[in-house]
Amino acid sequence: MQIVSMGVFSESGRRRDVKFRLGALNILTGKSKTGKSAMLDIVEYCLGRNTVTIPTGVISDHASWYYVLLQFSNERLLICRPNPETASTNRAMVRTGGLGLTPPNFRELEVNADTEVLKDALTERLEIQSFTVDPENGSLRHPFDVSIRQALFYCFQSQGEIASRDVLFHRQVDNSIKTMIRDSLPYFLGAATPEQSAIRRQLIAARRTLQRTQNRIQAGETDLEQQDSRVTHLLESAVGLDMLPSDAVIGAGERVRTLLESILKYQFDGSSTENTVGSKRRRELTEEGRTLRSRIREVDDRLDLLSSLQVEQSDSQSEGQYQTERLRALDLLVPKSEISNDDSSVCPLCDQGLDHPDETLDDLRQLLNALEDRLKASKGIASRRQATIERLKRSREPLVEALRDNVVELDALAQQDSAIAAGREQRERIAYLQGRVSQELERGVGAVSGLTELRSAEHRYRGQLSRLEEISEQNDPAAALRAAIDSVSDLMTDYARYLQLEGSDHYVCLDPVELTVAVQRPGGRVPLGRMGSAENWVGYHLVAHLALHHWFATNDRPVPGFLMFDQPTQAFFPEEVVDAADDEDADWEAVRRQFTLMRDVVGALDGDLQVIVCDHANLSDNWFQDAVVENWRNGVAFIPADWIGDAE
Repeated sequence: MQIVSMGVFSESGRRRDVKFRLGALNILTGKSKTGKSAMLDIVEYCLGRNTVTIPTGVISDHASWYYVLLQFSNERLLICRPNPETASTNRAMVRTGGLGLTPPNFRELEVNADTEVLKDALTERLEIQSFTVDPENGSLRHPFDVSIRQALFYCFQSQGEIASRDVLFHRQVDNSIKTMIRDSLPYFLGAATPEQSAIRRQLIAARRTLQRTQNRIQAGETDLEQQDSRVTHLLESAVGLDMLPSDAVIGAGERVRTLLESILKYQFDGSSTENTVGSKRRRELTEEGRTLRSRIREVDDRLDLLSSLQVEQSDSQSEGQYQTERLRALDLLVPKSEISNDDSSVCPLCDQGLDHPDETLDDLRQLLNALEDRLKASKGIASRRQATIERLKRSREPLVEALRDNVVELDALAQQDSAIAAGREQRERIAYLQGRVSQELERGVGAVSGLTELRSAEHRYRGQLSRLEEISEQNDPAAALRAAIDSVSDLMTDYARYLQLEGSDHYVCLDPVELTVAVQRPGGRVPLGRMGSAENWVGYHLVAHLALHHWFATNDRPVPGFLMFDQPTQAFFPEEVVDAADDEDADWEAVRRQFTLMRDVVGALDGDLQVIVCDHANLSDNWFQDAVVENWRNGVAFIPADWIGDAE
């Protein structure tokens, strides 16, 4: 897959084309701010990237659509993408045709696909096989299918990437993409194939199957060792529940299965019906007992009240009797028979006349009479109350006797219920035992044939695993990857020496784990990050990518056959260079070596590699000028000046 042309449509429908030569070195040279660096972003966007990285400014302000025309071995593919209004979009137009397919007219542009369709179309035409990258065991990463998206990481080197000492591949600064590049590199180098992946999955499945079989054998052997004690316990439990005769356990031997099956067939003959009559009588007795206790409490409450009143009256009567006896002392002094109404003037003690009549004597006499009357009445009430107490006590006795009979009958019913519950517990214990016996029979009592079958399966799985391991060792992806990396590293060493890079007198190698370049010095390994000079950083990027594409092309790997470099000579010019062609201080020999290397690698691959370079440099060498496809100087730029005038 190489690029025939790319371009942009204006808002008014005019088209600007940039054409490239297939299988050759293409140089797009020019001054700063003419749109050279945007070429890489436009191609990547047209090839299916959803995130838009085309710089905002003259190009995005005057573009309505972008396009790229690709050529495969026997067909062409046209991809058009609308200028997005946001920083992300998946809209696209895709058209296929023969080798005569050309860019469309503006009125032909229409969205007919998305980036998923675009990805599938490119993946299919690159002949990328169905290959799933599985993460390592225990990794939280998800597997992914290799496609054009991973292949394009090896085709671009932006201005910031080609001069970096920290990243080697396009967009490697993103850790997830770095991991994706590392995982997909063995496939694109041909070290990991779908067949090897299938063998690897079969190998993993075979190991798991063998492990499960071994676990089942181990569990079966352990279970067989413990089975005798379990079966003996079951038989003893059955004897204890009267399900088997008492001598059943003795000499069971080969009769174990028969005895266990007889336990399953055993049926308990105990009554399982609820005693509904007894239950009804129990409720009646409970209600009767509640009523008797209530009546006894009522009688006891009345007895307590009457007894309390009797005690209180007795105390009051004693006090009245005492006061009455005191007042009766008057009878000793003046007998009541001798006292007349006029005697209140005579002193009852000395029998002398009083100057004034003493009314106290009459009052005392009246008080005495009143106390005597009250004592008589009180004695009558006490007698009646005592009679009531006796009557209540007599009525309480039959109630207590009835309650005693009620309790006795309830106890009898409780004993009857206990017997029923014991029968129910017996049934539950029998059912539980029968369940355990059923499980034991399902395990296979005395069945050694199951273990024999498992051991036979284990032997078979071991043979399958051995064959798969042998095939895997013959097609070891790790060994194939080392061989591919060694071949790429040999090319890198040759290229680095041609560019006269620092450390190139030692062995230069590609690190597929850290995704960097390293130099093997006698004192140790020196990665790119520890090398100085932008010239070395740019040079080793060129060396690595040219060597990789040499391997891809010569081994017919499904990677697009183009490389885009943006500003590879930046290390030799001032940071604010306007036109490198006017810089007399540049190391033009070093620049010439870079382009010569690119020319020679492309030439050696005989049309299988296309290199597109966007740069300030413009050498006068004939071969260099022959490679120039666009020279954006003297007012020439990617966006024509008249487009800007039309917009204004």
